[in-house]
Amino acid sequence: MNKEIAGRLRAEYEYLWHRSMEALPDGWTEPLVHLLERMYRLSTVGPSNFMSPGLITWVNLRVEVGSSSASAFAMPVMAPGKWHPERALACVEALTEFHAQTQETCLICGAEGHLRMRILGSRDEGVFCDTHNPGATNEA
Repeated sequence: MNKEIAGRLRAEYEYLWHRSMEALPDGWTEPLVHLLERMYRLSTVGPSNFMSPGLITWVNLRVEVGSSSASAFAMPVMAPGKWHPERALACVEALTEFHAQTQETCLICGAEGHLRMRILGSRDEGVFCDTHNPGATNEA
């Protein structure tokens, strides 16, 4: 990820940011922003849900990047009594949506993309738009 963009996201989502997010390709920045925003909104449900006002850390997020998608993982850091079924479901939905978005987004530019595989004639494997498809051939 572009260092300038990573720096801005780190500053804006300080308590949810993890260094693993820097490994995301630039094209997957928008899915990451959607994930961080959803997690931020879930973390600000109300001051009665937190031990101290302004505490935003309710999960630790990590990202793993693969050639065809990225996955986000959340580890709860709040006591079980602070979790509500709606919050837990919304968290799982946000993680799942992030994964799905990276499978459909060009990892270079962020446009709609499709999985390109070497066995289908592409030089590289990954999610690319038609513009950034790395030299697909008709020889497959």
